[in-house]
Formats: sequence, C-alpha cells, structure tokens
Amino acid sequence: MKFSIYLKQVIHGLMLGDGHLHKKKNTNNNPYYTQTFGQHYELFAKHIFETFKDFCTAKGFYSYLVQSGKDSPFYMRYIVRTVSNSEWNFFYNIYYQVNSLGKTIKIIPSNIEKILTPIVLAYFIMGDGNFHKVHKIIRLCTNSFTKKEVELLSAAIFNKFGIKSRLEHVRNNQYILVFPKSQVPFLQEVVKDYMIPSMLYRIGL
Repeated sequence: MKFSIYLKQVIHGLMLGDGHLHKKKNTNNNPYYTQTFGQHYELFAKHIFETFKDFCTAKGFYSYLVQSGKDSPFYMRYIVRTVSNSEWNFFYNIYYQVNSLGKTIKIIPSNIEKILTPIVLAYFIMGDGNFHKVHKIIRLCTNSFTKKEVELLSAAIFNKFGIKSRLEHVRNNQYILVFPKSQVPFLQEVVKDYMIPSMLYRIGL
C-alpha cells in the first residue's frame, strides 16, 4: 500500500517533531513508525492512529501507566506504532544519518524548504510546538537538531511563507525556534485549518 500525498505531508510534520522510525538490527526489515504521547494528548494520539490506520494493526494504538519516580503518581502514556512497510524507507533515508561517532541521529533534511507545506507545519506544531501565554509567542522544540539545521528551518519557513522566526539558545548548544508576537497571526492563518480542535491552543487559539 502506498502513502497518499496528504499522508506524506503529515509524516514530514511528525518526523520534524517527536515521530521516530526504527529498523531492527541485523535484519533487512523495512522501517516502522512509532510516537509516544503524554496523558493530556489522548485525542491527538487517537487522531494519528486513525490517520495511520491502514498501516497499523489493531494493536497499533495502546497505553500504559508510568511513574517519573518511585513515589510519584502514575500517569498515562499513549503509543502509536505502525507495521513495517517499504514506504517508510524514503523518510528514513532523508531524516536519519550516521554521525562521526557511528550513531544514527535524526536530522532536518537539506531540502526542507521544498518539503514544507501548511500541512507539514501544522503537524510539526501539533507534535512539538507550544504557545507562551504571557509573551504571546509560539515556540518549536527543535532542541535535538543542530544550530545550523534550525537556521536552515527558520530560513525555509520565511522563504516559503514569509513568516519570521528567531533562534533561542536554551542549553548545551540546543536551540528552539521562536515566532515573535508580531508573526503569530500569520502563522495561525497558515496552519489553523489543518490542526485538530484539541491542539489549536498550541497556536494560541
């Protein structure tokens, strides 16, 4: 089964955020997709499972209770997991590379400007964005990417949508992407029609 044009855009958005592809070691198996959601994001998790339903088994959506510490309360986590499929190889090849230490890491593709669409950006924000209620800014948690990659993403968003953003250093050479208050209405207009209602708060709506 092939991915639709719409689904490919969703996948790009999720891969820029908390989505992950896995290959079993010492095999030639095709990749499979997983994503973990916190207890407040059940509706979003179910939406992603429904979106991927043709590529999942009935057990592709499940939940379990976890603790952050021995004496802390339990909270729920939700997991979406697809089956292996050759269609995932395209995404694996552009979102992962082996670094100088021989470790496989996730990257921002060099052609991200070509990849970006309103749907891609909407799912990126739903998966890994937040709205600061005091400062009225939107932030993308790009901490896992290099400064150069985040700069590339910032430039791509400006070139594609005319929306300005800036890098903010958070810690240990980690950078997030910030959309200032003046740019929030423009970003909202681009992505709001592609976001599910329960996630609109992430763009201040």
